Amino acid sequence: MPQWERDTWLVHAGTDFFGNLEPTALPIYPSTSYRSRSGEELDQLMGGTREGFSYARHGNPNVAALVEAMKVLEHAETGIATASGMAAIDAALYATGLAPHDRVLVSQDIYGASLSLLSSLWAEFGVETAVGEFTDADVFVSMLAEVRPKAVLIETISNPLLKVLDVPELVRLAHGHGAQVIVDNTFATPVMYRPAECGADLVVHSATKYLGGHGDAMGGVVLGRHQHEERLHQYLKLRGAVLGPFESWLIHRGLRTLGVRFEKQSANALQVAQKLQASGLFTHVYYPLFADHPTHATAQRLLPNMGGAVVTLELSGGKDRVFRFMDRLELIASATTVGDVYSLCLYPLIASHRNQTPEQRAQMGITDGTIRISIGLEDPGDIAGDLIQAATLSA
Repeated sequence: MPQWERDTWLVHAGTDFFGNLEPTALPIYPSTSYRSRSGEELDQLMGGTREGFSYARHGNPNVAALVEAMKVLEHAETGIATASGMAAIDAALYATGLAPHDRVLVSQDIYGASLSLLSSLWAEFGVETAVGEFTDADVFVSMLAEVRPKAVLIETISNPLLKVLDVPELVRLAHGHGAQVIVDNTFATPVMYRPAECGADLVVHSATKYLGGHGDAMGGVVLGRHQHEERLHQYLKLRGAVLGPFESWLIHRGLRTLGVRFEKQSANALQVAQKLQASGLFTHVYYPLFADHPTHATAQRLLPNMGGAVVTLELSGGKDRVFRFMDRLELIASATTVGDVYSLCLYPLIASHRNQTPEQRAQMGITDGTIRISIGLEDPGDIAGDLIQAATLSA
């Protein structure tokens, strides 16, 4: 493999997957099945002893090209692409080999739907979940000893309060207790951080977000070690949570501009966060590079002088004030995602953490005034100006 730098791989990874064809724009293969030249060939394809394609639920050239690109970018050994980020989380949990009465140790700051997945579907299967605050390594060690988990689930940058965990240290400690570690790297992307390099067993992305980056394709990606390959592919074949060829093509195309998009969005986010903090209109402005952020020291050590493309705000006045604020936004739309080229506002109370109880949200630090802003590619002055005028008029 050539010793290219990250930006070169973002443009070229996975584009040589189509054999002798070398189009500058990758072809799309919408076929649901593929002909075999003989019964023996089909037998080999279905048995996995021969490379190729037989049925779209088992594999598709566009999906395979996307996975190959992500393996290169995340320095992983194997992987799959799924129909959504939630399917990717589910597949990663399955890949660890969870069985009834096994336990999963989860950061309290992860995406609300990931918590709900564990507390509902996996709980019905007999898997127990323990939740803790992992910014304190001593607390993490204590919970490892008490819970004895088979798997640990964390996020590189948490949603929505943007806590940056000491991933290398948590991986080291978890492995010392025999646990596998799943890292959701959606908010960081491989541009900022690659968890597999510090020993994470499985890395998950909601490809709907920054990887695709244009709000037009839903998908997920799971990257892992060789030992996870069979279970990951078994998950796709049996659960059927496959990513379609058109979505794969769009997400793969999005990877080509991920570097320039994410760096610009992160630079915009820092400028916006600084303007909002200086305005004095918000009770708190969360951004990992700010000295008052609870995980600022970890962010400085782990992240490459970037704080990511999300800014989270705390607005006084509760739910009614937040609704007035959202209604007065002119440039920024209210929508339930991040990572698009345009800026978006999300209210965790009614969206990402709607299914958590008030007590659970309070424990996480999410209040009735917490607002998450996904920063896009617009002029940062225009983004900040819209947020400031909405905060002023909603008072």
